[in-house]
Amino acid sequence: MENSADCDILELEKLAESLRKHKESHPQRRPIVIEFSGSPKAGKTSCINALMIFLRRNGLNVSLVQERASICPVHDKRSPMFNIWTACSSLSGMIEVLESRPINCDILILDRGVFDALCWFSWLNTQKHMTDSHRNNVENFFLLPEFTRLIDIVFVFECDAKTSIEREHATLLTKKLGSIMKPNVLSQYLNAIEYTVEKHGNNFIRIERIDTSKSEQNQVNKEVTSRALEILRDLLMEKIGYINPDLELKTKLLSQRITPFSELDNLLTAFDFDFRETVEATEEFIQPVPIAIITDASRSKVLVVKKNKRSTGADSPEKSKLLMYVGGHSRIEDTHNMPIISFLSICRETLAREIKEEIGISVVLDDITPYVIYTPDNPKSKQHLAICFIVERDLDDISIKLDQSELILNRGGSESGKFFPVDELGHNIHKLESWGIELLKEVFHVDVNPQADANQAIGGFVNDECEQLEQLALTWENI
Repeated sequence: MENSADCDILELEKLAESLRKHKESHPQRRPIVIEFSGSPKAGKTSCINALMIFLRRNGLNVSLVQERASICPVHDKRSPMFNIWTACSSLSGMIEVLESRPINCDILILDRGVFDALCWFSWLNTQKHMTDSHRNNVENFFLLPEFTRLIDIVFVFECDAKTSIEREHATLLTKKLGSIMKPNVLSQYLNAIEYTVEKHGNNFIRIERIDTSKSEQNQVNKEVTSRALEILRDLLMEKIGYINPDLELKTKLLSQRITPFSELDNLLTAFDFDFRETVEATEEFIQPVPIAIITDASRSKVLVVKKNKRSTGADSPEKSKLLMYVGGHSRIEDTHNMPIISFLSICRETLAREIKEEIGISVVLDDITPYVIYTPDNPKSKQHLAICFIVERDLDDISIKLDQSELILNRGGSESGKFFPVDELGHNIHKLESWGIELLKEVFHVDVNPQADANQAIGGFVNDECEQLEQLALTWENI
């Protein structure tokens, strides 16, 4: 008969296996990032090793950014430069993994990172090794949302000073205390953790505090492994943005297929978020999809991509079509640590992330007002609304790196990842989906004449929608 420990392990293995299978059908856009922080001898390193072994043996790819304190060239551990160097080294290690193409891991573990550095800055400040001004300036850099949004969870290990020193002595041949392993220093550091959680906790997506003073190491390992798997599950079962349009908005969207955002600004005010499966199964929901056209200043050429079979369903309007845009759904993590949350700010944050993930370039979208495109030509299109930003760049200075899990790579005779003359696209509209056709007409002023039967089908669909809206309006008036 299995004991409780064996049952716990089997449950973790089942969860890991279900996530591995889900990941095969739903490619992960980026690794989840887990930072381990905390007081010395709290069990952090042992837990990292156990977690990495478990994940790797259960089919998940793991990378580790190791703690850099042991190789720091600054010998004085009380010097602010010691902590600045180790924090910058950890940050650069994280960025190196996340910016590589392709990314070859599911989970990235940081053995001390941004949060840990903030704890040490607090301690240095209280011990008069760092001025208030110096600490604030350095903290503001490490607290940039561009960094903190990348860390999905911080596990903070805590252990009382007496137990930490006992654990230290149990593995050494001397009772002499080190520069940090002293009761007063350890207690001060625990206070620094408390202060950092209270002051900066809201800057991070999740912080989990684990007191290991009275816990067995195996118990801690199971707890952390379970939470890590739950986070991975939440990210794979992503929550995407949607709107539930009222009659006024839907009537406006159906009145014309492409509209400047300024004409709808007062109607597009907020996103809601739910699991992708729920949103896609609810017919009345419309999913805003921020997209970008990458073009030159004269708008004579445009980047064209094509999605691979794994990333498009059988009923997708994008299936086997050339796309004049890149982009994707808003996810709930796009709203994290955002100073002002609005419909447009979420779209910009989403699109900057999507452009980086899909084609590997960084863009600023704050000065661009988008178009809104709604082409309800079929049930799938009826549920999606394009929020299109026109991004003008010097095409000679752009180096495109396509995400191979999402897009067909620019190899051989592939048209994906190339800059096409706009006029040429105008002569090949049968290769484009409906958003691209509307963009050619409105933004690039190309004379486009879709086939008559396509127009007839579209017109019939829209007329049916309008009739339904008119009937609904009459019902409301009677009420």
